Amino acid sequence: MNTAAGIGPDAAQWWRSICDSTQTPVRELLDGFDQIAPLPVPYDWLPGRAETFYGDRFQVWSDLADETIESLVNRPKGGIGTVRAILIAGWEAAARAQAILPPDAAADVTTAVSLLVDRLTDYDYQLLAARGWALHPKTVPVTAEQLGVTQINVTRNLPRAYARFKSLLPEPAHAVITKGAEQLGRLLGTLTRKPDAEAALQGFGVNLADDAGQILLHLAGPYAETNGGWLAVTTTDIVDSAIAVIDDALTRWGAPTTTTLTTKLGSLGIASETALEFVESRPGLRRFGEQWVQWGSTAAELAQAALHVCGEPMSPAAIAEFTGALHAEAAIRQALHDNSRFSRATRTTWALRRWGLDEYGGLFTEIAARIDSAGGSIATSAVVADILATVPDVNESSIRSYMGAPAFVVDKRTVRRRTAADGWPPVPPLNSVRGVFHPRPDEFRIAFPVTADLLRGSGQKLHAAPATALGVHPGSERTFTGTPCDVIVYWRLFSATGAGVGSLRPIAAVLEAQLGDTLVFVFNARDATVAVQRIAPADRRGRLAVLPRQVG
Repeated sequence: MNTAAGIGPDAAQWWRSICDSTQTPVRELLDGFDQIAPLPVPYDWLPGRAETFYGDRFQVWSDLADETIESLVNRPKGGIGTVRAILIAGWEAAARAQAILPPDAAADVTTAVSLLVDRLTDYDYQLLAARGWALHPKTVPVTAEQLGVTQINVTRNLPRAYARFKSLLPEPAHAVITKGAEQLGRLLGTLTRKPDAEAALQGFGVNLADDAGQILLHLAGPYAETNGGWLAVTTTDIVDSAIAVIDDALTRWGAPTTTTLTTKLGSLGIASETALEFVESRPGLRRFGEQWVQWGSTAAELAQAALHVCGEPMSPAAIAEFTGALHAEAAIRQALHDNSRFSRATRTTWALRRWGLDEYGGLFTEIAARIDSAGGSIATSAVVADILATVPDVNESSIRSYMGAPAFVVDKRTVRRRTAADGWPPVPPLNSVRGVFHPRPDEFRIAFPVTADLLRGSGQKLHAAPATALGVHPGSERTFTGTPCDVIVYWRLFSATGAGVGSLRPIAAVLEAQLGDTLVFVFNARDATVAVQRIAPADRRGRLAVLPRQVG
């Protein structure tokens, strides 16, 4: 290893032998010039003046071929000392190019690295081994202490030392290093695992712990070890880019295949086996056969993953089964209803909204859409046939029931939308409706048995006759003021079962109603008020007019 930057006795002797040949072309002054002609002039090893005043014009030795000592000295700000340093560097380069190496040196990376390192000064070697080609560089303070210099000395000289190191690589004696580094880089790609790198280096006869292994790996990349245990080329943000590629594929395709992901990662220079390993290492991803999805923890995330993998509408039960029952079917169903990323495909199945499928809005919507598409009137049989063909999980009786909703008029086997001219269908008299009493003008008493559905908060059905008597017609609702809360009576245009009453659960709770009791609502149609009584089974005595407890 060189310990000084001075000129050896052989170089000085050679200079004395040619310094008077001021008119001789440089190609004739240097034996073996053709061997070094394409190589760069090693300005990093020369005085600063050399590159300052000659570097722009003379970049490789062939640029100096027709120059002479006189022409070089006479260049602006040229000088004999600088010319002498340049030509001696050329003589040394030519001598090394013509040197006879050991028989197997051309194929021996270890020998070539040894020759390369021997060209460095001891200072440059220690600096580069610590912070240049090291896979895990030492800190500046540690390096400075190791070299016995100041930290600013390390910071200032590292780029210079590295430039001198790089300038040696093009020389023929070091060709096996550069070729080996190119091969290693192609083998490892832009991202690899440390064990894979160690195995690949062994194929070149070197170890990662040695100078030869670290130099070869550095020149192949350079690589740096990431937090995830990957060796990544430092010239790119390869890990972030790889993550972005995977995220983009998941966004675009939902459940991309292994081939898709590895191909996309391959475009970043990542080898296929490494690409698959990287995908497998990503948190939150799960593989189903050849498909990959983002696997979350919430019911909505899991439902989305299931739909991506299956690629067709699924029922909440099927989704729950696919996800391994991580969430109950009821939770899955609620997530499908509440999240805008899902749309209802049929009565029982759901799809991803991004698929662009026609959204199922219920039988009322399906019937109305077909009436409108037909120009306002369509045969009932055609409606039934078309809905059964597109919504397979409904039955004919349900379809015909919804065609009987107030919004529609069925006439001579055709169905159309109801208009103002049609009016509303007639309703039966009040005295024909069970549980309804009309003791005086504007007062209506309606009895509701206390059932599990009522206590749970479900709305209650109301016959068309009392709804009409209370001033509620199809497409309208009315609020009746009472205590502990108001009561809403409504009649939806799409309802095939008539009118209804909103949740009675709060009233039942205040009255401490139990299963088997009866709640009697006393409605005043004129001033829109309501009073409520609870009747226990023991209190009935066959008459609902007995009102032991009342709120109102």
